[in-house]
Amino acid sequence: MKSPRISVLIFFSISLSILIESSWSSSIINPSKVKQISSKPRAYVYKGFLTDEECNHLISLAKTELKRSAVADNLSGESKLSEVRTSSGMFIPKGKDPIIAGIEEKISTWTFLPKENGEDIQVLRYEPGQKYDPHYDYFADKVNIARGGHRIATVLMYLTDVEKGGETVFPNAEESSRRRSMTADEDLSDCGRKGIGVKPHKGDALLFFSLHPNAIPDPLSLHGGCPVLEGEKWSATKWIHVDSFDKILGSSDGCTDANDNCERWAALDPFQAFILPRFLLLLQLVYLNLPAEIPKGRDFKTRDCKQRERRMDVVVQMQRSFRDKLASLFREGILDSQFSQLQQLQDESNPDFVVEVVALFFEDSERLLNDLARALEQHVDFKKIDAHVHQLKGSSSSIGAQRVKNACVAFRNYCEEQNDEACSKCLMQVKQEYLLVKNELQTLLMLEQKIKAAGGAIPMIE
Repeated sequence: MKSPRISVLIFFSISLSILIESSWSSSIINPSKVKQISSKPRAYVYKGFLTDEECNHLISLAKTELKRSAVADNLSGESKLSEVRTSSGMFIPKGKDPIIAGIEEKISTWTFLPKENGEDIQVLRYEPGQKYDPHYDYFADKVNIARGGHRIATVLMYLTDVEKGGETVFPNAEESSRRRSMTADEDLSDCGRKGIGVKPHKGDALLFFSLHPNAIPDPLSLHGGCPVLEGEKWSATKWIHVDSFDKILGSSDGCTDANDNCERWAALDPFQAFILPRFLLLLQLVYLNLPAEIPKGRDFKTRDCKQRERRMDVVVQMQRSFRDKLASLFREGILDSQFSQLQQLQDESNPDFVVEVVALFFEDSERLLNDLARALEQHVDFKKIDAHVHQLKGSSSSIGAQRVKNACVAFRNYCEEQNDEACSKCLMQVKQEYLLVKNELQTLLMLEQKIKAAGGAIPMIE
């Protein structure tokens, strides 16, 4: 039987790990949970983006307010009912409560797009047989585009599992052989197999871009919601525009911009005068955190070149920060040379190799740490505990998590001595080292994601 002191140590260990994790888990996006499913269009799935509590809260707010979903008329821009879309839905105002505000903050953090550019979250329910035929999220009319410009991105969050059907499908997407091998065993309906299909799983989120990086609409972003065959599908959609959704960007009566160059821009074709300048400004504001300035009295091409130069400067700065961060992790003994070897195995044919290996490390480590905590609370079986620690040591070694590995070595020594009090202390130490390396790797991988998004190469340290 364990002494009260040991029980207190175990309780403190578990409580400390929960406290450390909860202090940053709500505001940090974990890039290891993001998988790119298509490059044409650009589309990504984030596993477990929403918690069960967030999913249930969205559904509870929507249940009593549902109405038949509408579509935008291509000519007038007015909403109308159509057999193209047979779901029911409602909109939740921005910042309605702390949970909704937290979801909007997460979306902004993941997409690198300002919250004010988003529409209200739309919650949808699809019953058996209901669907949304393939369509584009960017607009063909002048009415809708006047408010915030085109929709640049869509975040589709799945609030329930669906027994069969209900996939989001991109019928024109270009699918790689690697993607096909990943989804070969996925239980997709016939509709979901007509292109790249994403099966709804509670808490997952799909991000895709409706515009190319040069602000031209991407026809490959055509997508639809397959009919629900069994069960019920709940989802929540956040559409994000190139500018603030609360800002009216123009009208059919002529140019109303207060900028000195308004008349000259209005005389140009719509792409040069309206879409491209604002998209470049968005890129400048959001992705690269540069000052929001539109130089006056300069030629547009000159301004574009200057912006490119400044973007490249920022990419170089991010690469330098990445290199410095990685060097400090090596210097402090948090990582060792094994991590460098993982980086060398990552190339154009396997661009997410490091993220995938690190994600497996996170999953294995958290499972083993939970197993160890349970094992120490029960009748202590030192052989079983040692086996768990041995697995954790191997998993840590595989990614170069040196300090976790070293803590596991000390842990195993105390297992050999059958010292349950020392083992409890070691568990707390291992958890602290794991949470440290997890936090550092998430920060590093987030910086890597920003560099890739800006078109830069990931630096390595030999």
